[in-house]
Amino acid sequence: MKTSLKIGYGIGQAADGIKTAAFSTFLFFYYNQVLGLSGSLAGMAALLALIVDAVTDPMIGQISDRFNSRWGRRHPFMLAGAIPFAAAMIALFSPPAGMSEMALFSWMLAWAIAVRLMLTFFFVPHLSLGAEMVRDYHERTKLIGYRVFFSYAGVLVTTVLGFALFFPSTDMYQNGMLNADSYASFGAFVGIMGMAVMLISVFSTRSVIPGLSKAVHDPLAKSPFFGFVAVFVTLKEHAFRILFLATLMFMVVAGVSQTLLLYVSSYIFEFTSDHLAILSSSVIFSIFLAPAIAQRLSTKIDKKNTLAVCAFAGGVIAAFPFFLYFLDLFQPLSISSRLTIVFIGNAIAQSFFIAYIIMLDSMLSDTIDVHEQHTAKREEGLFFAARSLATKASFGLGSFFAGVALDIINFPKNTLPGDMPAAAVSNLAILAGPVLLALFMLTIAISSRYPLSSAGHREVLKVIAKNKQEIDLKLHAAQELT
Repeated sequence: MKTSLKIGYGIGQAADGIKTAAFSTFLFFYYNQVLGLSGSLAGMAALLALIVDAVTDPMIGQISDRFNSRWGRRHPFMLAGAIPFAAAMIALFSPPAGMSEMALFSWMLAWAIAVRLMLTFFFVPHLSLGAEMVRDYHERTKLIGYRVFFSYAGVLVTTVLGFALFFPSTDMYQNGMLNADSYASFGAFVGIMGMAVMLISVFSTRSVIPGLSKAVHDPLAKSPFFGFVAVFVTLKEHAFRILFLATLMFMVVAGVSQTLLLYVSSYIFEFTSDHLAILSSSVIFSIFLAPAIAQRLSTKIDKKNTLAVCAFAGGVIAAFPFFLYFLDLFQPLSISSRLTIVFIGNAIAQSFFIAYIIMLDSMLSDTIDVHEQHTAKREEGLFFAARSLATKASFGLGSFFAGVALDIINFPKNTLPGDMPAAAVSNLAILAGPVLLALFMLTIAISSRYPLSSAGHREVLKVIAKNKQEIDLKLHAAQELT
């Protein structure tokens, strides 16, 4: 496969990275700390939007599985989500002034649902498209590496430019994130940028349409409008069930961590917006290192062991600055020394976390082959709808748990870093450090039960090829009889 095609496919995933950064890093903080919406209500809006995804993701996945057009099964849906995504993102970051708390909650909920629905139209078919484009066990990891690379590139561009261009420190706002006037233009920026990468991916991958799988009519198939029920069918596959639970756990923990990023950076590390722009750029190193880590480790110790190594290494390194904080070794350091430690730690930790995501998606694509072996059906849309739901839980459940936790520790709103009570800062450090580390370790226990190896996958492909050959022979014999 040409590199240009891999790039054209992968760049579409930047839309999810843009949305993830906009939601997890900026949206929750904006509605909670700037507009005054309680942490529990902001988290509840994110959770309810996730519940809508639980219905729409498998619905779109199954509809695209069964769809036939001269643009194939996936591309029409990818195209349909692009422009409305931009409009919904702009509205989300532009609530009318003077709204009551419940009106503000309703506005956040409605437009968060709209953004996520439009992303679903693109995201689920786009994930499914990747599983169709490549079938080789290790080549699949390479293609997914491009996809994950651009996903984090979207996060990188959104956070770095967000902090540097839209929320810089000023005389009026030492913490630029508290400047409410900047959020509307930020929303327009991320909305248009997300729309652009979607359109680029759609038109860059048109050439593969003739070679993709065609929809097969199944008169016994249930309506896709009840697709959320069909997600439970995917969980019958033991290998996929393990990956789904590991993905869900990892993404929720990552979502809590991402939601707390601005709180930790501002109140524990005492960074300004300018420092945050520098810190966010650490992902530049991560997105280049991660594919190499995933590829090399998986060829040497196979995919399941690579998953465990990445979760352990990433979790420990990410927690390191918090242990320095508890040992009173962090506070005496100069701000530049703190920034250097956190920058290097974040770059290394994110390298392993991104490699973890690459491996999850590669292994998930392998389980779709197992499903085809058992059922003779290619239902990438259904499986990636389940994966999409687990991924989107990073903001839905992650923000919900983070919001509830902030309310439990009575973390103050609209408070400058220097005025924050020491007890609140210590509780935040416990939550973002040791607690999240323990939860990252739990993902290793879950994924250790994954049964499929490289040798096992080769046997799966042999059975699929044999089954197809037998079907072709039967069809040929039937045609001769007629």
